[in-house]
Amino acid sequence: MTTKTPMTLSVEAIDDLIYDARAGDLDSLKSDLAALSTQHGCSQAWIVASAIDAEREEEGGTGSCLLHFPAANGNSEILNFLLGVLSHGEARLDQTQVAAVVNHRNHSGNTALHWAALNTHLECVKALVEAGADISITNDAGLDAVFLAERADWSTEEQGETEAEAEVQEREVDAAQMSKGRQVVEWLLSSENGNELERGAGENTAAAAAEGTEGAMQVDEK
Repeated sequence: MTTKTPMTLSVEAIDDLIYDARAGDLDSLKSDLAALSTQHGCSQAWIVASAIDAEREEEGGTGSCLLHFPAANGNSEILNFLLGVLSHGEARLDQTQVAAVVNHRNHSGNTALHWAALNTHLECVKALVEAGADISITNDAGLDAVFLAERADWSTEEQGETEAEAEVQEREVDAAQMSKGRQVVEWLLSSENGNELERGAGENTAAAAAEGTEGAMQVDEK
C-alpha cells in the first residue's frame, strides 16, 4: 500500500534530486525517483512533493522544491517531466496537492513561477501557470511574477539598449519582436487571472519602487 502523504527524505536523497533537476539530467532524475519510490513504498509523485531543500537559509538552504531549479534554468523538459509526475498517471496527486507543490514558496517567498519569470523563461512560465501556479503570489519583497519579468527588462536596458531597440519596444509589435521579459509579462497579463493582476499592478509597482534597490535584491535567482 502506498502512502498518500509526503514523507521525510534524507538530505542526501534530496540533494541528489536537486542536482539532477538543476543539471538537467533527465535519465538520472528518472532513475533516482524510481529508486526512492521503491525504497519508501510510495508513488514518484509523493517523492517529488517531498523533495524540499529544507536546510536553514543560514546553512545554505534555499527552501526550494524541485520545480524551482528547472524553472530558473529554463529547462522545460525537466520541468514538464516533474509536472507530469505530479499530475498524471494512476498515482498522481489531486489538484489541490499539485497546486501546493507548484506554489511552494522558498525561504525568500519565491515560487518556481517567480524564478521562471525573473529569468524570462516563457515556456516554463506557461507550463507552471497551466499546472496551477498562482500569478498573484508575492515574495517576501512584495513582488509578483509580472513585476520580476518587467524588472528583467529594466536590467537589459541598464546594460545598454540601443535607441532603435527602445523605439521598437514603445510600439505595438508582435511577440517575435518583443524582449523576452515583455513576452512573459504580456502572456501573464493575458492569462485567466491576468486582468485582476493588471488592475493591481499600479499599487504593486509603487510599493516596490518605494522599497528601492535594497528590497529588489531580496529576490533570489537560480
